[in-house]
Amino acid sequence: MLTIYERVEGRGLEPQTVADRLNLDVADVYRALAYYHEHPRQMEEVRRERSEAMEEVETRIDRPESVNPE
Repeated sequence: MLTIYERVEGRGLEPQTVADRLNLDVADVYRALAYYHEHPRQMEEVRRERSEAMEEVETRIDRPESVNPE
């Protein structure tokens, strides 16, 4: 849901384009968008979990000392 929302409403892609790229029916894209807007708390939780997972991955990446992650 979040990925579809980000592509359509965040990047401004057309729902049909997103459907084609993700091999979905365009109706599925609209259903995902509706679900996103109907469940804002759940979507915020998904965002938080994704952010935490990315932070964890970043801390586990071995980088040469000369590479600054920021």
